[in-house]
Amino acid sequence: MPRSQHAVWEAIASSFDRNRTRTWPHVEAFLRGLPSGSRVLDLMGGNGRHLAPALAAGHRAVWLDFSRPASHIVGKRYPEAAVVVADATRLPLADAAFDACLFVAGLHSLPTTAARAESLAELHRVLRPGGMAQVTVWSRDAPRFRDQGTLGEPLDVVIPWKSDGHDAPRHYFLYTPQALTRELESAGFLVEQVTHATVVAAEDNLVAQVRRPT
Repeated sequence: MPRSQHAVWEAIASSFDRNRTRTWPHVEAFLRGLPSGSRVLDLMGGNGRHLAPALAAGHRAVWLDFSRPASHIVGKRYPEAAVVVADATRLPLADAAFDACLFVAGLHSLPTTAARAESLAELHRVLRPGGMAQVTVWSRDAPRFRDQGTLGEPLDVVIPWKSDGHDAPRHYFLYTPQALTRELESAGFLVEQVTHATVVAAEDNLVAQVRRPT
């Protein structure tokens, strides 16, 4: 990932942690549906807020993100989880090491088509055959973006982080269901479903449930 975005997320890690504490119901439901004791990767895990339901469900969790400040937050808060600092496009993890993966609000922040493809290829590699992943991204269909770009087409936007005195530009790639499905299938996944989810406002996120073929 370009250093500018790396620097943004390093700079806002503490502010993000103070402002993003709520876990998302669709993520919690996915975790509850896994067999207890599953080895779960929290990819581009941010402040690790979804480690709490993963651990509560009895899973063995590994958090991975490129933000070193975030890793310090997560390591102190969730000592039961393994913490790995790395780029999502080059995972220092073994093939077929995980039963499941959360990829929550991370894929859409990778600023190039190549980086998104590389991250999905790596996710496919580290999931075991038959393993499942839940991928959540911002939706092009969210009302706040309907007057931008060409309706029905994916869109690159910059959304500044303005809490706690910051004014940091965050890149986001807004997905349509078709674009998300294409990228996931190109990475070799079986796409079981892609649905809209409401996190803050109506239809502001897309949630894909995918499986690595056996």
